Amino acid sequence: MRKNKKGINHLEIIRASKNVRAACQALGISRSQYYKLLNNPEPAVPKPYKPLKMGDEAVAKILDLALLYPFGCHGISYKLIEEGIRVSSVSVQKILKLHELGSATARFKALEKKILETPEYFLNPEQKEFVGKRNPPLLELYRNIQSPGDLITVFSSFLGQWPWLGKVYLYFAMDAYSGYVQAMVTYTADKFLCAEFLKETIFPFYEDNGIVIRQVETSDDPEFFSYGNHPFSSFLRNLSDVKYLRTTVGGIKTNGFSQKWGQYLQQYIVPELKKKKADYQELEQLNEDVQRLISQYNQEFNPNTSAFFGGHPFDQKIPMQRLFPS
Repeated sequence: MRKNKKGINHLEIIRASKNVRAACQALGISRSQYYKLLNNPEPAVPKPYKPLKMGDEAVAKILDLALLYPFGCHGISYKLIEEGIRVSSVSVQKILKLHELGSATARFKALEKKILETPEYFLNPEQKEFVGKRNPPLLELYRNIQSPGDLITVFSSFLGQWPWLGKVYLYFAMDAYSGYVQAMVTYTADKFLCAEFLKETIFPFYEDNGIVIRQVETSDDPEFFSYGNHPFSSFLRNLSDVKYLRTTVGGIKTNGFSQKWGQYLQQYIVPELKKKKADYQELEQLNEDVQRLISQYNQEFNPNTSAFFGGHPFDQKIPMQRLFPS
């Protein structure tokens, strides 16, 4: 019998026993606990937490700071101290839990709602970092993406070091409105391969489906851009109806759509590929599995990707559904 178990089972033993000392030894409890259980077997109802010596103004301040500095109770406690209000991190956490803001997920949902309801809402650096780790496209609301083709992001990602292949990179084009992705697997960052990917894969697909590409964004990496004659950037600069944008990967102005895809890539696709890493003796074998997994991402809604599709900007729809709404 567990010595720390209390409640109705203990009460039955206590009532059946005629020897207090024997009952206490059998249950592993003290005499005071024995009589307490005998007189009041039902556990006390927990009282709701009420912060002592803390007015409504201080509580409201904590709730405001929960969204302004959403990483947790310690940061909020430090911010309160800076303003001359001394509240322990434990008390802050209890207040946050009382108002359903106790977890990082709950604070993110509250902040996400505020951002979506208030387009002009200004994010401080802490909020940008917090949001960027959970749903980076929220940082791109100012772009006002309304339809497929409004923005195509073309970026690269390191796919890993493979036993028979060495270092392998993935170049991908993502439609910011739908999340639809096209990809190419290569050994190296090659500007001619990237240009071929742009001219023979990306643009033909959207043209064949009657979708007009209005903006293309890449990083400043040499495979995408040069001020001189360059097969990738020169092609885009010569298209008068396409606006070419560039950003710096890893900085504050990082494209949030590409970050979101990068998170999906590392969370779902790379682990699947690593299960067969010893089998990939040719790049084409790896590429076939990459294309298969990306096709599943584009066309199937399954439990593994439901978290990725949820919320802004994909609204619980898979990329193919948003790319072709009819």
